Amino acid sequence: MKMFCFCHAGGLAGYYSFLQKAKLAFVDEVVLFEYPGRGKKCKKENYRDFDECVADVCERIVASGVENKEFVLFGHSMGAFVAYETACRLQSQYGLYPYHVFVSGQKPPVRVVPGHYKNCENEAYDFLEKLGGVPDIILKHKEIADFFMDICKKDLRVLQSYVPHEASVNNRPIKGSVICGDADAEVAVEELNDWKDYFETEPDIYVVHGNHFYLNERKEELIRFMNRELNKA
Repeated sequence: MKMFCFCHAGGLAGYYSFLQKAKLAFVDEVVLFEYPGRGKKCKKENYRDFDECVADVCERIVASGVENKEFVLFGHSMGAFVAYETACRLQSQYGLYPYHVFVSGQKPPVRVVPGHYKNCENEAYDFLEKLGGVPDIILKHKEIADFFMDICKKDLRVLQSYVPHEASVNNRPIKGSVICGDADAEVAVEELNDWKDYFETEPDIYVVHGNHFYLNERKEELIRFMNRELNKA
């Protein structure tokens, strides 16, 4: 079974390479999805909007030859919305249902506030610093910082076009899990319960100690949680 991973705004797929090294139940291949404009896709234009992003992701997943209920989706922050909306579109347009969907470090769609990501773009550096997502190398090298911030702003621009998927009993993933840091500046723990309306089976909600980028210190804890959920599914 394949697991497709989607990263945060401004992120590189390689940030999640620890998942490729992990022993995950039933998963024999982890695909790190790289958004355009960075990494191996640095020469490609960024997505024009969120819908184009999801459409591209769906096409690539379908082209990979996955079968119904034989793949897993994981997304963190911006990637959580990508993973969720991808699951819904794969179901409605292709008849492909994921085995499990993991959403990490993200509020439920109903909690998205119009204009929020526009403000984040305008104050991108302060926004990332608040979340704990500014790597040390960026603080030391202006050229790297400029490149990184440009990618981040473009991703936040994509998020501005996100029209949240309504929680509908007619099109929602069957099984999923939610994980978030208890000190996440973007997501209040009490908001997480609203994710329950977005899955057919009530998802487990797991709160770890850490900020928005809890993954930096809690990789093993995340992997244990994922294995528990995959085995249960």
